[in-house]
Amino acid sequence: MLHVAQLFSHQKLSATDQFEILLLVANTLLALSFCLLLATILVCYPLAALFSFELQLAGHVTMIFSATLLKIAYVCRCIAQYELHQEVR
Repeated sequence: MLHVAQLFSHQKLSATDQFEILLLVANTLLALSFCLLLATILVCYPLAALFSFELQLAGHVTMIFSATLLKIAYVCRCIAQYELHQEVR
């Protein structure tokens, strides 16, 4: 099991530890990008009348970015699970 202290040490991490870190980062990124995507959908569609045109424009651009980030995080999660011999879902 990977410990936080190992992340900041200068020791070389094993492949298993590296994939555990990738899985942790991917799961965190999945959650954050999903929340960002949900927020931008709310700003751009059902609550659009409450926001300025500029904010809606920024929301649409951010929506594309967050959806892309969500997909990249999911692929990273699948790679990490595969390499750790976990069920990939």
